[in-house]
Amino acid sequence: AILALCLATALAARAQTPMPPVVTSVTASQVQGTNLVLITYILSDTNFTSDNVFFLVSTNSGASWTVPAATFTGSWGTNVSSGYSVAYWNAGKDWDGQYDIHCRVRVLANNVGLVLIPPGTYLRGNAMSADTDITDAPQYPVYVSAFYMDSTLVTGGKWNFVMQGYASSHGYNFDNPGSFKASSHPVQTVNWYDCAKWCNARSEMEGLTPCYYTNPGFSLIYTNGDVDALYVLWGANGYRLPTEAEWEKAARGGATGHRFPWSDTDNISESRANYSTGGGAPNYDLGGTQTYATGSQPYTSPVGSFPANGYGLFDMAGNVNEWCWDWYGSGYYSSGPSALTNPQGPSSGSARVLRGGSCFNYAFNERCAYRADTSPANTKFNNVQPDAFGFRCVRGVP
Repeated sequence: AILALCLATALAARAQTPMPPVVTSVTASQVQGTNLVLITYILSDTNFTSDNVFFLVSTNSGASWTVPAATFTGSWGTNVSSGYSVAYWNAGKDWDGQYDIHCRVRVLANNVGLVLIPPGTYLRGNAMSADTDITDAPQYPVYVSAFYMDSTLVTGGKWNFVMQGYASSHGYNFDNPGSFKASSHPVQTVNWYDCAKWCNARSEMEGLTPCYYTNPGFSLIYTNGDVDALYVLWGANGYRLPTEAEWEKAARGGATGHRFPWSDTDNISESRANYSTGGGAPNYDLGGTQTYATGSQPYTSPVGSFPANGYGLFDMAGNVNEWCWDWYGSGYYSSGPSALTNPQGPSSGSARVLRGGSCFNYAFNERCAYRADTSPANTKFNNVQPDAFGFRCVRGVP
């Protein structure tokens, strides 16, 4: 017998943000004679006609949610319509032979553009023996707990919405105003410190607990200055920058052993991402037309202009480089044991990690295992080698 536990993600909200969706009447039961689990629920939202819906599975009556359940069909994922919904979990593929009365299914819904990255182990690092230029990312297994991630890069419109709607009137000060070609394009020319502060402001604006503080007692919210020795409340429900391990797991989209954020080819083309074609070695570029290489630099594209990866994430290769939480360490990948759980990077350093490549970069910069780094105060590499720095947020799953 498989029981169900309903979780209506009732996030506290401010007037500036929509009320969260509500999930009720959850059921889960094994389809007789099959390895499928039938999941039904009712989704309602006073602001939107569709929401993002995801499932977690527990082995211990809801004490923790660690089953690597990822094979779902039906009313699941992005843009699920409100009303009575039906989905199926292929437990035979994800969790074969493990059925018992302590199994629980948790239904999570949100209307703020978050995608759930399921818990589990993935192979981190360079999977391609031919890619000998990557010397700081040996491959080994890493376990990452479930977390939410923005499906798109933070846009200029969203950046300003938080800046003007909350941060500017609540004591936040930023080094740079951020720039963008249009409200639907990613914000860029933002440094690491400003991205961390913006995460806190977004959290407070939505009534969530911020993650970054300037004291070990977690009473002083990070709002000002360039502070390297931040204290992170990892269990908070607010927004933060992804760890490098979280970013890479999300970028791979559930696939293993591939060069880019998709599983059908180990090359890249202008139909898949926004990057600079031609030049650079090694070259995995199939070419194509650089649709967004018009006007003045940077040649960013509206977020979501290219197909999503297997987790429903857009622009995990190209458009703008993405700040991660971690300090960069050239030997960090190989410094730990053979398997790590939720690694958070070196404890100190002089440069923070950037991932994903940008519209300025060649094909080899866009690989999932390619690691870039620079001073957290920088908004671009330098005047000789300009680039675009942006970010996306993640949130833990309570």
